[in-house]
Amino acid sequence: MKRIGKPAVAVLLLILLGGCWDRTELNDLAVVTALALDMGENNQIRTTIQVIIPQNQGAGGMMGGGGTGGGAARRTTIRSEQGSNIADALSKLQRKMPRKLFWGQCKIFVFSETLAKAGIREQFDFLVRHPQPRERAYMFVSKGLAAEALELFPPIERSSAEVMRKLSDLQIGIRVTLEQLSQMLKGEARSAMLPLIYILPKAVSAEPYQTIPYIFGTAIFKKDKMVGEISEKVTRGVMWIKNEIKEYTVTYKIGKEEGFVSLKPVKARVRMIPEMDGNQWRMTIKVYTEGDLVQNGTVLDPMDPNLLKSMEESFANDVAERIRLALREAQERLKVDMFGFATEYYRKYPKQWEAVKDHWDDTFPDVKVKVEVEAHILRPGLINTPGGMPEEEVTKQ
Repeated sequence: MKRIGKPAVAVLLLILLGGCWDRTELNDLAVVTALALDMGENNQIRTTIQVIIPQNQGAGGMMGGGGTGGGAARRTTIRSEQGSNIADALSKLQRKMPRKLFWGQCKIFVFSETLAKAGIREQFDFLVRHPQPRERAYMFVSKGLAAEALELFPPIERSSAEVMRKLSDLQIGIRVTLEQLSQMLKGEARSAMLPLIYILPKAVSAEPYQTIPYIFGTAIFKKDKMVGEISEKVTRGVMWIKNEIKEYTVTYKIGKEEGFVSLKPVKARVRMIPEMDGNQWRMTIKVYTEGDLVQNGTVLDPMDPNLLKSMEESFANDVAERIRLALREAQERLKVDMFGFATEYYRKYPKQWEAVKDHWDDTFPDVKVKVEVEAHILRPGLINTPGGMPEEEVTKQ
């Protein structure tokens, strides 16, 4: 029995061990780094993918020091096709690709402004249903054609997709992933925001297309349609309210003093406190922020407690004004709850929320908002006099 048992176990193991029969070699894949979506002809959708060029991945290519000349800089290529929807367009695109499209490394999705204003519901449905795109991929809206952002050859990074990813990681503007966009569109307010990207004009000495896309401003969505945009300054106010300020630089004036004061890094903690006074909806935004003095362009001495307090008061006023500017844009011009007020009311007053949720867009502009900012300068620096000037020179000024 022992002689029969051992061969039987060996045969069974051979059957159970499938090996690598279903493996896919890297040489058989086209690695997609970004997808751009534009309006095509006859109401079709045009898809453009950015694909890594395999031959540039050697020691002298993407990872090597091949320089920034035209050939060495072009580490990606693009392919476009249009169809009735994204799935149809990509299936047509696959016919023109000798390798199977691989979406595991696709970290960037870009909608054109025209498409965003028409509505992104169908396109978003594909992105969340497809099993390969990452939920942490970043979402953008482009001024002009979305495909143009993928046609660029950055002089430093390996692709324009990598540029957009790193700019998002720096949190210099609104940062939105596929998962976060899904949560926004399903949230109580049914509104969303996506960063706007522009193409930086290339340097005079640069080769054609040797430039980058950059983030500037924010696209505002009501449900699945873009209804407007806000400037970079207003975006900062929105980020204060949404508690998304991370090591930000604040530059402001102090009263009628000449010159500016700059603080960095500036960090913040924000609380939104919803209240109801009869039929009046109220919201209190409490901000606690602090930063280090990195440049003092005034003649004020930050080591003087009274003058330091004046600097802190001006800091608080500057932050409060940024927040109020964002509130005016949202409540008076766009009439879109881009701060998440709806979610806060739903959590604290679920019964009252049920009565207004179907017409929240009409209620939101009438919400009374109170802004309270507590600001501190933690480290004014070791220099007593501005710019290290002699005390008698400061006195003369």
